[in-house]
Amino acid sequence: MSAAFDQIAEYAATAPTSRSTLRRDQSNHAVSRSLSNLGRIIREWGYASPLYTHRLKGRHPVQLLGSPDDPAPGNATLGSAIFGGDMLFEGEQHALGEDFWVRVEDASPAFQRYAHSFHWLQDLAQVNDQIKARDAAETILKWWLPLGEDWFRDVWAAETLARRIINWFTHAPLILSSSDLVYRSKVLTSIAQQSRHLSRVLNDTEEGLPRVYTATALTLAGLLLPASDALLNKGARALERTLSSFILADGGPISRNTSDTIRTMQLLVLVRDAYTDRGEELPGWVQTTLDRIGPFVRAMRHGDGNFAQFGGTSAEGGHGSNAVLAASEAKGKPIENAAHSGFQRIEAGRSLLIMDAGTPPPSAYSAKAHAGTAAFEFSVGLERMIVNVGPASKRGPVPELAELARTTAAHSTLIVADRNSSRLLENGRLGAGVSETLTIREKNEDGTRVRHTHNGYLKRFGVKHERTLNLSSDGTRLIGSDKLFGPKLKKLQGKEITLRFHLHPNISALKASDGRITLETRSGKTWIFDVDGGEAEIEDSLYLSRPDHPVPSRQIVVRMVREGNEPPIANWVLSEMSL
Repeated sequence: MSAAFDQIAEYAATAPTSRSTLRRDQSNHAVSRSLSNLGRIIREWGYASPLYTHRLKGRHPVQLLGSPDDPAPGNATLGSAIFGGDMLFEGEQHALGEDFWVRVEDASPAFQRYAHSFHWLQDLAQVNDQIKARDAAETILKWWLPLGEDWFRDVWAAETLARRIINWFTHAPLILSSSDLVYRSKVLTSIAQQSRHLSRVLNDTEEGLPRVYTATALTLAGLLLPASDALLNKGARALERTLSSFILADGGPISRNTSDTIRTMQLLVLVRDAYTDRGEELPGWVQTTLDRIGPFVRAMRHGDGNFAQFGGTSAEGGHGSNAVLAASEAKGKPIENAAHSGFQRIEAGRSLLIMDAGTPPPSAYSAKAHAGTAAFEFSVGLERMIVNVGPASKRGPVPELAELARTTAAHSTLIVADRNSSRLLENGRLGAGVSETLTIREKNEDGTRVRHTHNGYLKRFGVKHERTLNLSSDGTRLIGSDKLFGPKLKKLQGKEITLRFHLHPNISALKASDGRITLETRSGKTWIFDVDGGEAEIEDSLYLSRPDHPVPSRQIVVRMVREGNEPPIANWVLSEMSL
């Protein structure tokens, strides 16, 4: 199977010319979402009834039928912090104690979801002293059971509940090794009751990855709880249906967030291994989906193994991706022309270019998306040179960055009048803007060229943006061209048009007297940036390899010059200086 995917990827990469047009799904599902939310509220009124607990009663499992290993590594430092009496998450810290679960109600919603999902079991699994880890895990769970074993809206929210069940299954040795039979019975009964509830609220989540979690949890419950074939059938059908729309033909997610693919791979590995442990026949779509995702994940990584920062993915958002990829057994070379998800990858010599050449995801999947159409990142070997700012956390040191990092100006692309190519709505989703892209990729005598056009500024300014990138076959010369063209160029009168090239913090920049800019890598390599059609300056910027860790960096800003009524165009080149 992997050989077939390699042949497809190789053909796409070597075809002399490929042309792809993408159109954004702009369907407005506000009415259906409102009706769905109303239905959920009505159902939750029933769940809150004392009688609902009786409806969840059923067969009491005496053991689990397996416990698949989690392929994603946890953080031993965070696990050790639990030994010290504190639970940490994204800069938030809460002391542990018998009243922890009562006090956690005053924590941020994000911390509450983290704590109640029991994701911290993954961190305890990494510490050296596993006897101490089991004691800590069982103690914290014993505190949770009196409060969490009955339905409570936030604690039993579909995605949080699904993540909790998955973590309990995969880290069962931490929570079910006790010789206390009463405690073990309470935990197993709770798992069974939560699983029955999950089967009722499977789709009470946002579309996309949350539904992959709920369907995975129900599938695992069906495999690992005795006599639970009904849960297995429902969960497996839901998971197959969800993946068929969430993972596109090239292996990319419809959300266009690469981190989502790693999480999906992790979940599918758990499902596959649970089927194997049970001796059940594995549905063919499980490994086929893994094989499709693998080449896409590899395509979105730079030479240092970290992700390109597109669509809400942070450089370190692929934490554990090597382990997950290895566990997935998904082969296949990095796909170069991801025409369905809208990404282009050009690798030549030691250089690598990754470009966002797609439309934003549909509104339902755009809660984390960025307005970065036509942006690119460029690296040489293990060193990144041109990057995007990356996603920021509202709980980070600069909360305002969470929205600013999603703007077009936070990406290495063209910006008109400091406006976003796609609008950021108050509800956090992406609105009108880029609705169609055209991408032409071709091999030529000089290397590989990608010509990309989007209509993000057409309605507001009457123009389209065309960006052409040509990377030489030896990787030492990147030639670019950015222009605006369209029927209403007059709308650009008086509007500032800028190109931004955000630099990695390890890159030093110096402007020479002739206007060219010298870039020097930490390893001592020198690159020269030159532009015709605008004035290049060096300005301050920020870089976030993690959402909570902004560091100072620099950026090249080109203010394009427009001559008369001619379409504004800037031709630029980035070339390595040979010694």
